[in-house]
Amino acid sequence: MHLVKTFALGILFAAIIASPVWAEETHITIRAKAHDAKFIGTSMGGVAVTIRDSRSNQLLDQGLITGGTGNTDILLKNPISRNQQISQGGAAAFTSTLDIDEPTQIAITVEGPLSAGASATKQTKTVWVIPGHHLDQDGIVFDFYGLVVLGQTPLPNQKVKVGETIQLKAFVTMMCGCPIEKDSLWPSAHYSVTAQLLLDSGKSWQIKLPYSGTGGEFSTSWKVTDPGAYRIIFSASEDHQNNHGVAYGGFSAK
Repeated sequence: MHLVKTFALGILFAAIIASPVWAEETHITIRAKAHDAKFIGTSMGGVAVTIRDSRSNQLLDQGLITGGTGNTDILLKNPISRNQQISQGGAAAFTSTLDIDEPTQIAITVEGPLSAGASATKQTKTVWVIPGHHLDQDGIVFDFYGLVVLGQTPLPNQKVKVGETIQLKAFVTMMCGCPIEKDSLWPSAHYSVTAQLLLDSGKSWQIKLPYSGTGGEFSTSWKVTDPGAYRIIFSASEDHQNNHGVAYGGFSAK
């Protein structure tokens, strides 16, 4: 009888060892925050997210960071204490639920803001995920350096005449869409904006665009003196925060 019990217990123990480990749902929250500004979300077209197993490169999930820009007082006005959650006030996020049965190293890639054109950036973080240990609250936060720059005039491939005066105008904003204005938290005087014109003949001009007085707009007038195809590089700099952005345009004159 003793041998029978021992044999039965052995079979039971072997069955337990051989049984599959059930996957456990693990939540991951991912956010994107503009450097020296607020969270990036719906108002900027969102931020694309891809999650892969960092070893096998298997796609685990993908989606879009959407939502609001968060709480201005917490992010910019009041000192942030250690362990304080900064993602309050409907701060934009993408939340993924992974079914994993063992610790897994994942690669999270974010790209955006999707409305930013040439100023959009792409970043990747590699983190370990442990089954049942959620990466929630603030989650994994990506810090987006840069400025969104959008050329407004002239329009792409716009036709003008030699001798004509055109408007060179760019719209500049933080990655989160926060307003650059004379008296805002992001004063227009802190930003330098230029338009570099490159003519197909080899001539070039570097033209400063002053703040126009309208939120985010920097512009000046310029007289076209030479015929040909022009390429425009609009660039904006906030040097004390190491934020920069670029947009491209072009026109032709004859």
